Amino acid sequence: MEPELRQMRYFVAVAERRSFTRAADDVYVAQQALSQQVRALEDILGVRLLERTSRRVELTAAGAAYLADCKRILAAAGRAARHARAVAAGEVGRLRVAYTVSAGYETLPALTALLAEEYPRLAVETREIFAADVCRTLREERCDIALAPRTGYPKGLAQRTVRREELRVAVGDGHPLAGREEVALARLRDETFQLWPREMAPGYFDAVVDACREAGFRPVLDDTASGSNAWAGIAAGRGVNLVVASLAHQLPRGITLVPLAEPRPGLRIDAVWRDDTPHPAVPGFLHACAELARRKGWPTGG
Repeated sequence: MEPELRQMRYFVAVAERRSFTRAADDVYVAQQALSQQVRALEDILGVRLLERTSRRVELTAAGAAYLADCKRILAAAGRAARHARAVAAGEVGRLRVAYTVSAGYETLPALTALLAEEYPRLAVETREIFAADVCRTLREERCDIALAPRTGYPKGLAQRTVRREELRVAVGDGHPLAGREEVALARLRDETFQLWPREMAPGYFDAVVDACREAGFRPVLDDTASGSNAWAGIAAGRGVNLVVASLAHQLPRGITLVPLAEPRPGLRIDAVWRDDTPHPAVPGFLHACAELARRKGWPTGG
């Protein structure tokens, strides 16, 4: 039979206070019960820990040695308990965040910086994926949460808007619209859009096409556009596209962003996660998203 942590705590209280009466008050236990537990501890160990007199309690040599060990054990137990609670609360451990390119220019860097500020013991690992792979990546548990343009997801996945980011027109430096203060979206009805296929980026594709339809036209799409090829087409003057305004932070060579006239369309960036088995850090991540939107003044509706 091994001593219990509770018995160790009672013994430490008595040893430090040199009194069963004062120790009982400290640990909120009846004096008789406290005395019984300390006596049981001595019986388990087979040694006398305390010398009891009518006026005072003194430690034996064995008691003094055991007191030091008890303090170390109780401190370690306390740390273990705090660590377990922190992991359960998502404050410690590892959080794997997948993101699409639309979130990579500004949203993700700002969010990881805030997470490091609020949860310094949480290791955040990031990886870029195509939006079309969000569902599979989450279901195969290769990430814990994702940042991607809003789209529909099957049952088992939850989503919440992190921000609604303004869309701008990406044109080549030599395009007639380059350098304009703003341009009406309807002016692009005769342009060819270098838009990634829907199967690669469904939420982003739908946002661009829907914005054009709201402006009164259906965009003409370059069927060969995908990845870096789309940027090359814009830079070469073979078309335009709508992209998030934060792309200005890492604008490809030969491309200019032009603001759109009111009403400016936007792209909703969502956090997406498994709602059946969410990672413990998901609530903290969502709290950080809301706090970041508040600090930055990012709209989250519309």
